[in-house]
Amino acid sequence: MFTNRFQRVVKSAATVTVLAVALAACGGASASNDTAGTPVEGGTLTFYDPVDYAAWKPTNSLWSNSQVSNNLAERLIWQDPETGEYRPWLAQSYQISDDHLTYTFTLKPGVTFSDGTALTAGVVKANFDQHGIGDPQMGITADPFWTDYAGTDVIDDQTVVVKLSKPNAGFIQILSNYRASSILGQSLLDRDLNGQSDLRNWVGTGPFVVESVNGTSGVTLVRRDDYNWAPEGSGHSGRAYLERIVFKTVPEAGTRVGALQSGEAQVARNIAPYDEETVSAGGGVLLPISVQGETNDLTLQLKDPEAPTQDKRVRLALQAATDRTEINQTVLSPNYPVPSSALVQGTPLRGDASSYLTYNLDKAKSLLDEAGWKPGADGVREKDGKRLAFQLRVAPYYQVSQSVLEVVQSQWRKAGVDVTLTRPSLTEYESQLASAPDWYFTQGQTSTAEPSVLRTSYGSDRQNGTKNYQKDDKLDQLLAAQSSAFDPNERKAAIQAIEDHIFAEGYSIPLYDETQVFGLAPSVHGFATESTGRSWFYDTWVSQ
Repeated sequence: MFTNRFQRVVKSAATVTVLAVALAACGGASASNDTAGTPVEGGTLTFYDPVDYAAWKPTNSLWSNSQVSNNLAERLIWQDPETGEYRPWLAQSYQISDDHLTYTFTLKPGVTFSDGTALTAGVVKANFDQHGIGDPQMGITADPFWTDYAGTDVIDDQTVVVKLSKPNAGFIQILSNYRASSILGQSLLDRDLNGQSDLRNWVGTGPFVVESVNGTSGVTLVRRDDYNWAPEGSGHSGRAYLERIVFKTVPEAGTRVGALQSGEAQVARNIAPYDEETVSAGGGVLLPISVQGETNDLTLQLKDPEAPTQDKRVRLALQAATDRTEINQTVLSPNYPVPSSALVQGTPLRGDASSYLTYNLDKAKSLLDEAGWKPGADGVREKDGKRLAFQLRVAPYYQVSQSVLEVVQSQWRKAGVDVTLTRPSLTEYESQLASAPDWYFTQGQTSTAEPSVLRTSYGSDRQNGTKNYQKDDKLDQLLAAQSSAFDPNERKAAIQAIEDHIFAEGYSIPLYDETQVFGLAPSVHGFATESTGRSWFYDTWVSQ
């Protein structure tokens, strides 16, 4: 059960204001719709996003992409964003075997893809095989979310059995995850990776379909009139209220806020902390969504055997030199909680890592002294003729990245560590991420409302987050152990053991709990997200 209920369907502007206050007070709330009135059918909603759209492959979790794709493709299971409970969606029902190795799904009858073809067990199997096994000839690699996949059996057109080689306590959440288990039509699956990465080819079962794509800066979706299989708990049945959604990328934060005030846009993502009051003062509604999963952090990259960060004392010194409270109070807002774990507040079974994350500049200096890094003439530490200097790159995916890293740059300088801050474009950033020899830190997080996200992120056979040239067998063992723990108390202890290891080794420097802050025009009603902050427009409508 979730303790954080930010993702509650928002019924009206007035209710959202109450919601934000309640969340600040107690960390959870629910919404009602006393004043919203009768939903209006039709109309166009314009959504402004700061980040360009990139390759549309189904597993792309880019924030801008997933605000769109979540309305095109659906899953067998819906994870209720308020309660964390799992409910059948494209599946009518499901059963899990006692040994947790087989998952039997009966598909909901009458579901069709946007090309008119039916949802069948065969299509489900084709989707899961591409995720679980990959298809090298088509350029499709196995999905790191799919652990120990043993195949899918088609029993009949409406029944599939998914098999695992080992129990996985987080598997049902994977089947509800937008980037790991969205079911797409066979015509898309028959295409190679390049074909699947063209949004115009997407064929899904969602309430909207693609009407047009404008390069990397715009997408227009139009409603499916024959849609009638919304997840249980939705506000209505049948087709979506909105007739059309126009997504545009607008990098300038002030322009997005101005568009909300002028009525040019009805929803804007990533409202900057310094603009939050402006949105509210202008009559708009501020909606902070706490994104469950990993905190936004600097993950150490350990692929270079000669890097200064190979010395654990250096990693722990950087941890101690990072003052997260100052980051929050200087450039963020109360909507971005100070992290105390590897997982965001509200993520089930998260551990407590607060003892590892205490700011202690004296400790940082002492650790660097011990590691042989002594202050030079300008205060930057040196060892064997080399300066203790790093480059940090502003991550283009996060609106607050630059301001946060500027604070980190200042904090680490106090410990004698020199940081050069650069701001590459999205294309440059991804290119450097792949090959730059001086890439020692990656800012980011993986969002999944399940603690097994740590296995996906850190497992050496998964995303291998640290890129450690020396495999950490103990970490892999800990990550695997939590997958086989189905008792909540045992699993919580297993998650804590993982966090203890991650922070004792200095693999992660948390910066803030990941939050998506949406600005809504007062005319917007029923705006909601799925369990990790991706827009879900099925119940959304715009008043006149």
